[in-house]
Amino acid sequence: MKLRIILIVLSLLAFASVSVGGYLYHESLRQGALKEAERKGISYTETIRNHVSLFLSENLKAVRALAGMKELSLALFDPASSNIDEAHRILDHFQEALNADVCYLMSQEGITIASSNRHASDSFLGENYAFRPYFREAVRGNPTLYLAQGIT
Repeated sequence: MKLRIILIVLSLLAFASVSVGGYLYHESLRQGALKEAERKGISYTETIRNHVSLFLSENLKAVRALAGMKELSLALFDPASSNIDEAHRILDHFQEALNADVCYLMSQEGITIASSNRHASDSFLGENYAFRPYFREAVRGNPTLYLAQGIT
């Protein structure tokens, strides 16, 4: 009888030991998987951040070149038809070269005076975007990035 009790107790201890060991092993694997997923997530996020930074820096070079063109300044200071036509030609060229949706030139009042999408039904030409954060910052003399996706 004592032997039977000893075997039952040993069996219960063995079962408890295997159960606790299995649980601890499972938790260790789960924690390892979570840490690995977090590490991969951080790495992936860093990669995306680097790609976005590169994209922005490359496009900023083109925007700086565009902003420095005397023909665009001339269109702003003397919006004669020939100056605006030249501004349209330049904006069309940059829009195509940059593979951008649209390139446009705004007056100091925030009104679009030239645009590469001037022939489209949703043209920016003549629209007032003075409310936009990038415009308000530019008027203050602060170069600004403003990323948006929407109707305009």
